[in-house]
Amino acid sequence: MKAMAVKVMRAVQYNSYGGGPSGLKHVDIPVPTPKKDEVLLKVEAASINPVDWKLQKGTARPFYPRSLPHTPACDVAGEVVEVGQEVRDFKAGDKVVAALTLATGGAFAEYATASERFTAIRPAEVSSAEAAGLPVAGLTAHQCLTEAAGIKLDGTGPQKNILITAASGGVGTFAVQLAKLGNTHVTATCGARNIDFVKGLGADEVLDYKTPEGAALSSPSGRKYDAVIHCATAIPWSTFKANLSPSGKVIDISPRLSNWLTMAVNKLTFSKKQLVQLMVNPTAENLDYLVKLMKEGKLKTVIDSKYPLSKAEEAWAKSIDGHATGKIIHVEVPVPTPNKDEVLLKLEAASLNPFDWKVQKGMLRPLLPRKFPHIPGTDVAGEVVQVGPEVKNFKAGDKVVAMVNPLISDAEFANQSGGGLAELIVTKESLTVARPPEVSAATAVGLPVAGLTAHQALCHSAGVKLDGSGQQANILITAASGGVGHYAVQLAKLGNTHVTATCGARNIEFVKSLGADEVLDYKTPEGAALKSPSGRKYDAVIHCATGIPWSTFEPNLSASGKVIDITPGIKAVMGFAVGKLTFSKKQLVPLLLAPKAENLDYLLKLVKEGKLKTVIDSKYPLTKAEDAWAKSIDGHATGKIIVEA
Repeated sequence: MKAMAVKVMRAVQYNSYGGGPSGLKHVDIPVPTPKKDEVLLKVEAASINPVDWKLQKGTARPFYPRSLPHTPACDVAGEVVEVGQEVRDFKAGDKVVAALTLATGGAFAEYATASERFTAIRPAEVSSAEAAGLPVAGLTAHQCLTEAAGIKLDGTGPQKNILITAASGGVGTFAVQLAKLGNTHVTATCGARNIDFVKGLGADEVLDYKTPEGAALSSPSGRKYDAVIHCATAIPWSTFKANLSPSGKVIDISPRLSNWLTMAVNKLTFSKKQLVQLMVNPTAENLDYLVKLMKEGKLKTVIDSKYPLSKAEEAWAKSIDGHATGKIIHVEVPVPTPNKDEVLLKLEAASLNPFDWKVQKGMLRPLLPRKFPHIPGTDVAGEVVQVGPEVKNFKAGDKVVAMVNPLISDAEFANQSGGGLAELIVTKESLTVARPPEVSAATAVGLPVAGLTAHQALCHSAGVKLDGSGQQANILITAASGGVGHYAVQLAKLGNTHVTATCGARNIEFVKSLGADEVLDYKTPEGAALKSPSGRKYDAVIHCATGIPWSTFEPNLSASGKVIDITPGIKAVMGFAVGKLTFSKKQLVPLLLAPKAENLDYLLKLVKEGKLKTVIDSKYPLTKAEDAWAKSIDGHATGKIIVEA
């Protein structure tokens, strides 16, 4: 099949043994190529098992992991995007769940390869997060019960008394549910807070492991156990032995050296009570069986918590803590697929605009967002990794800047997961332009909303010609140190204009350096009144602030002056209507941005030529998007707030 255009992917790895959560590193690595018997998956969800962080601690070296750096985790659910030449049962587009090997891992990444032998179809009724919990924990529970304990999950066979320790954990939750499909009486142990939860899974009796009875593992009904599914640690053989039936066995899912010695002694002394060390042997057949049980509602994945891949360290720490109820899942938003007229970008930088958090506050509902979950952000710069079949102007590898259509920045709308705050984004070709190498991603990404708004306000609404021709115009720019304002000052000075600007006292010299002829501190009486120090009347006001009434603007306008409001509310729209109805020459003009690629390209060329610059207030990694968001809401940024991948 045709190779994918995507060449690199985001992944989480560790480079050495030890280190715990802080040892995990976010890296860009090549997308793996499937071998002849493998499938390449676009990861939608993965789950963590204790074996993952135990490998990091070095408990299985020199056997596992096979090499360093290592991409951890073995449980994965996703979509097949490519298959090896000998794969027969899967094709691109199939939704699947798979078990990866301990030696290679690989689930903590955007793409992963899985052997066809350990992969099963995931039906639409089972979510990727639910399915991702099954491979290690589900298959371990299944093998313990059916192979080691000899339980038939169709309910036939003699009744057996089963003890399941740590029954609220990953393997334990599956073991309780599966055991109750057979002819069993289930006793379980867990912490006090989970007793009712474990009973809800089907356990017949539940012990608090911290009580004397729980520590002794004594069945409240006086039963002896035919099999123990041992999912906890630090319980000696002597405690188990007293509670076993004459031929009872303890099946240990996390074997250690001391238990191997106990097992050997029992064998040598011909003891009927046995300690069995379980080594899970995953098969697609058993995985498919578990998926079908889940589809039928007979089995469920209990999800303790979900984390994005960008916060893998937190998920890792939660698993090491050892008190998760059920499975810890990392969920990835599916990589969007570009439509025929779209390009798929690998994000290098995004910038925030007040529009973004105003959408979150519900100020544009019911128009935006279209649905939840919603991925915010409209300004993006990055590298093209894939193009739609009708795209003519771009190819993989091109560096571009683009504006994402906010109407398609919803995770499931129109098969998109657009939105600037993501590692991969789709944009329309019509709103994407090439970024010259002289312009960095962080510099370019400030332009789409803020730069185009300033350009449209000046050129289309105010009629300023940026080649310097035309009559001189007196321009007032409010909030001139902000995102739109700082572009507006620079662009206005390319035209035949006299620029008055307002800002806070700390930014007066900065705004003067952008080219403003006179600057007012908005907190002074003169600044609050918007009076030009040189006594000028304004032909146009580029209004980037809020809370200034029309009555303050009106006496400062020329006879046919206009106020161009870049964030129009109901009052602005009503003021505009009143002005039209009364034939007033002084106008309040609400600005609705109509972005065009040709105008964005023009701004990029100005940046390249040194005639326009993006002033960057601060930069944040994508993993700290919350901090960038808070800084934008605070409202005192000087220039643009940038988020980098």
